[in-house]
Amino acid sequence: EKLRVELGHLVREAMDAATDPESPDFLNFAQGMQPIVDTAFLAHAILRAPNTLWHDLEGRVKANLAAAMKSSRTRKPGFNNWLLFAAMTETALGYMGEDWDHMRVDFALKQHEQWYLGDGMYGDGVDYHADYYNSFVIQPMLVDIIEHVQVHYEDWGKMRSNILKRAQRYA
Repeated sequence: EKLRVELGHLVREAMDAATDPESPDFLNFAQGMQPIVDTAFLAHAILRAPNTLWHDLEGRVKANLAAAMKSSRTRKPGFNNWLLFAAMTETALGYMGEDWDHMRVDFALKQHEQWYLGDGMYGDGVDYHADYYNSFVIQPMLVDIIEHVQVHYEDWGKMRSNILKRAQRYA
């Protein structure tokens, strides 16, 4: 427990430095394409550990974090699993009580529905790629996004069952 508390404190300090525009450790959220990816993985972590990575943050850090995440909206995701990166960021912003773009979430969910290939596998875009993106991006992000957004629209709620069944089959 002592280690958990210590590590939680350290990660909150790191998040403060990473999202404070005046910090020399401020991260890039808005230049190039990589911020789409990096912001999504940060957003995913917030959704999976909300007490440590969101609720326990100081108000100033929460505001900086939200502003940094929103600044990644200037980046256009590729027409592949990157749609989920944009959707994950928006899902976390919604969880955080911020304004969030429902269309980015809707497009990612519906497009991945189109890319479902069967037997628990999604294509990574129009064509199937034999890589590991189903393991560490597509399946976990689809599951966590749908768990948080299913209540907002009836069609999203109806997607939940298939997304979970497919993730179980894939696993």
